[in-house]
Amino acid sequence: MNLPVELITAGKKIKAVSQDLSPFGMFVRLSPPLAPGSVVQVVISPNGQRHVMTGQVTHALGDMEARTLGRFPGVGVMFREPMRPTEEAFLDALARILERHQSSQRPAADLRILVADSQTRILERLSTALGTAGFSVATASNGMEALGSCLSKAPDVALVERDMPVVDGLHVLQEMGRHPELASVPVMMMSANATDLARLQAFQLGAVDFIPKPFTVLEIILRARRWARASQRDPERVVLRGTLSELNLPSLMQMLETEKKTGQLAITRDQLVAWIDFVEGKIVRARSSELEGDAREIVMAVLDWKHGFFELSAGSPAPGAIELDASVTHILLEHAQRQDESAR
Repeated sequence: MNLPVELITAGKKIKAVSQDLSPFGMFVRLSPPLAPGSVVQVVISPNGQRHVMTGQVTHALGDMEARTLGRFPGVGVMFREPMRPTEEAFLDALARILERHQSSQRPAADLRILVADSQTRILERLSTALGTAGFSVATASNGMEALGSCLSKAPDVALVERDMPVVDGLHVLQEMGRHPELASVPVMMMSANATDLARLQAFQLGAVDFIPKPFTVLEIILRARRWARASQRDPERVVLRGTLSELNLPSLMQMLETEKKTGQLAITRDQLVAWIDFVEGKIVRARSSELEGDAREIVMAVLDWKHGFFELSAGSPAPGAIELDASVTHILLEHAQRQDESAR
């Protein structure tokens, strides 16, 4: 809960923002943090009226430790027992703030979330916050535990740390994509490494969101609830994800033809993206962000890709004119013939 506060210590006034708040104390975002044991006066001003309470810094998080825990640097402040009427007024004002905040929350008790991170303190923090927000929370400290939990009972949304022991978050994404009952689960990836390449890898493997550390608990709750609700309403669910190096495109397309699948196949390679629409196992349309040519030429070009990523979404593709009137088998034979001619 973000609440503007003012800390007064050693004659100095410091404006800051709380991150966690309770009737007994608060965590205040502050860099550099004050030393543990420091005595401070905490000032809050709801509705413009100042209330002051004396407290003591019980613990401090520096930049490095805070980044490891997915938090902001700052200090934990414990309030002392009220000794004056003004301090009683502070606690009364704080209680009203907490009551209003609690009544504004909309529990999502029917939503299940998996949280996977190797840091026990992050798991405890997120599990408590998400449970309070109404989620049914399952936790895992490594990728193998995360996969086992998902296979035991599929969550509505998953929050997975990218860098974990045993099996990392990227491999969790890949494995979930191989299981039809898990491929449609929205996976939010979190990491202190939020470079363009790290985010691109996660999105190519099927992540729906990437959350850099540090983050706020409220941010996680809002994003998790939004993705979980969206997945429940989505009729075009992802049913299969993977890499072309593990399942080549011709084999994948033959499977779609054999099983008479209807849906859309999205394929990415480097900065290129192509979409192929299937109806009852037949290719009806194809388009691309960069490749030129009609639907047939786009399919022929994509069939040359040996490396990349694919994602199959079930459901009827967007209505439109049929651009191809040939079976997958016929397209693959034509592609093989073109390869033979170019090799001569």
